[in-house]
Amino acid sequence: MIEDTLRSSIEARIKSLLVSELNVNAKTIAASSLTTSLLGQGIGLDSVEILGLVVFLEQEFKISVPDSDLTVDLFKNIGTLADYVMKTISEGWNRSQSGV
Repeated sequence: MIEDTLRSSIEARIKSLLVSELNVNAKTIAASSLTTSLLGQGIGLDSVEILGLVVFLEQEFKISVPDSDLTVDLFKNIGTLADYVMKTISEGWNRSQSGV
């Protein structure tokens, strides 16, 4: 249940960042689902906007996204991006708890 709440919060924040920081039309985001593509015919982000989104995600969620993770699959849709952020946050928390 906590995971569902966290994931929903991450998804909502990603949508908010798309509107506020990348000027994606709010109606486009409202009409999108978690499976709507972030690229191409979906929300329509280009490569420069994707890099901007990465910067905003790193700042917002205090994570680091290595270049090796910057793949088309990561930006398939809001759901895959939210899963990645959640996994990255969890891994960071686990490392901090183990003292690594």
